[in-house]
Amino acid sequence: MKQRKTWSKKRIVLFTIFVALLAGLVWLLWPPPDPLFHGKPESEWIKGIANGLSLSESENQEQRWRDFGPDGVLVLARALDRSDRPLERTYRRVYRRLSAVLPGFLVRLLPAPRPIVTAGPPSIVINLLSRLGRDAKPAAPAVARVLKSDDAGVRQIAISFFTSLENEDALLNQLPERQKRKLLPEFIRAVEDKGNNWGLRNNAALALRYYSEQRDVVAPVLVQALQDSSPWVRQCAAESLNRVAPDVIGRARVVPTVIGVLKDPNDQIAWRAASLLGEMRKEPALAVPALIESLENTNSLVASTAVQALLRFNEQAEIIIPALEKAAQRQDNAGGWAKSALKQLESEPPANPGVPK
Repeated sequence: MKQRKTWSKKRIVLFTIFVALLAGLVWLLWPPPDPLFHGKPESEWIKGIANGLSLSESENQEQRWRDFGPDGVLVLARALDRSDRPLERTYRRVYRRLSAVLPGFLVRLLPAPRPIVTAGPPSIVINLLSRLGRDAKPAAPAVARVLKSDDAGVRQIAISFFTSLENEDALLNQLPERQKRKLLPEFIRAVEDKGNNWGLRNNAALALRYYSEQRDVVAPVLVQALQDSSPWVRQCAAESLNRVAPDVIGRARVVPTVIGVLKDPNDQIAWRAASLLGEMRKEPALAVPALIESLENTNSLVASTAVQALLRFNEQAEIIIPALEKAAQRQDNAGGWAKSALKQLESEPPANPGVPK
């Protein structure tokens, strides 16, 4: 009898905890308020943000939200939280764990998690925020929360919000140090993602170039990314590594990796490889022959970029000049660049004769 009473008390306690948990979950999942903004519910404004409009319509829309100022940016930030709420992401994980340990009849009493939000409102809103540039800075915390999204495509676009300018003026470079540091684990997680979305890994590798102050953490991640199956990710990792830890380029075999990308048939990535070889100016014994070979590329952009990169290795003018003389016979922009480069090489002495060959 005593044992039965003890078991009844345990069941009561368990049931009480479950009810409290259920009430808390209902509260967490309760739809958020939809306040008015300029006379319309905020959700109506978000529905009005169209994707794939003509350039003029997109510019008009961008200007409208720019005119709204910080209040408009906060409306967009709240839209991100409503479309892919962090608490819902947490609940999906909790639900999966509870399903594994609770009896079936109790699991069925729990509200089913809402479906993962993919593309749609999060992507459209983030794209608009990216076009607003620095004016969108107040939305950075909301976009940062989206970095934890269950959808890789949404995470990819969220990363681009922080890096869209891809120069020193990128928003990521303008954030307070503490806020910037909190984002780093999400970027690393994205670079190491095992999914099929190479764009996510590419954008994350790009973001890591803004973490020179964290080079001891970032450099090993980028070195590993040099082995990625996508040439875009390998190239981006090499570019970022050249920025945050140029001293590891040799032992990380960055130059051979970039030469591999240079040979890629896609000219939109190959020309970037040619440019990076000139920028790094490392291992001329490998880089110069690869660039000379690229002078014969049928794509004018790749060949022209190879000409400009070869100028960075003018200590090897004796083997570069004959190749440029041949390239100067081309009837495109690359031929013009080659003629200009020949004049420069023939009129200037080697800038760094001591560079090893």
